[in-house]
Amino acid sequence: MMNGYGLHFAGFGFLGWIINLLVIGVVVYYATKLALKNHDKNNN
Repeated sequence: MMNGYGLHFAGFGFLGWIINLLVIGVVVYYATKLALKNHDKNNN
């Protein structure tokens, strides 16, 4: 069932792996952006 990958996107194969990376990248980008915005606001 897991196909040895241990990912929820394992059923999609390589395409699901790319989508998974994109989603993680977007989440990290926005989280970092928000953190930096709050950091700047606190310093001023």
